[in-house]
Amino acid sequence: MTEHPRTRDGRLLHRIRRGAGEPVVVFESGIGANRGSWTLVEPLVRAATLVYDRAGLGRSDPDPGGRTVARMTADLLDLLAAEGIQRAVLVGHSLGGVVVRHLAHLRPDLVAGLVLVDQVQEELPHYHQDRHFRLVSLGYRAGALLARTGLLTALLAGRLHRDFPPEAAREITAEELSPGFLRTAATEVRALPGGLAELPPLSPPQVPTTVISAGRTGPVEKKLRPLLISAHRDFAAGLPHGRHVLAEESDHLVPVQQPGLVAAEINRLL
Repeated sequence: MTEHPRTRDGRLLHRIRRGAGEPVVVFESGIGANRGSWTLVEPLVRAATLVYDRAGLGRSDPDPGGRTVARMTADLLDLLAAEGIQRAVLVGHSLGGVVVRHLAHLRPDLVAGLVLVDQVQEELPHYHQDRHFRLVSLGYRAGALLARTGLLTALLAGRLHRDFPPEAAREITAEELSPGFLRTAATEVRALPGGLAELPPLSPPQVPTTVISAGRTGPVEKKLRPLLISAHRDFAAGLPHGRHVLAEESDHLVPVQQPGLVAAEINRLL
């Protein structure tokens, strides 16, 4: 399939699909991130794969309807339908973990397994702090203004994604530092507390599910990190086929810092 699929309301979703057969390993990125999150993981997976850009991030059309979890899940469902995928192992990082669990709640028949990489745990109070996410969103909007002047690229180009192949690093960096990308990231961040509050209680996945927690504490998550690891352990323990893995050498960016571990957990489910 060469043409990129479209959502039910006509928006183009840029995707890269490799290999044949099912289940297809489908990747869902974290908040304010595109297909680049999986640059180091995807080549290590021993199955057909699909990576894509969420609306407004990278090469996919923006979504005038907003960026709640429900909208993201609807787009992912449209993508699977357009690609004719009937069975998938879904891999979600951060907020992407909630998106793929929401899809599994709505359409369990499509899901063969889940790998949840340092996922958002929506029951934790941190994710409902409206003021915090409003401030983070404003930071992204300020970045979008700087990007329009070219200053952001001058400051950061060549410093990001140094572990990526050079061509991929240039491509992903150019997209991430574009004004449109940063505006969409701001919209996703701002919509997070409300979008989580609107979700129904999600059914515990009945398929094999691996929950990977970052073992290192990032600069702004000293209080959150131990709570998140504990919540991940409890979540996995409550599933019929749950498994918890600690990524001891990573902070939140596990797919970039320990891609081999993430790929190994995906391959376990194939």
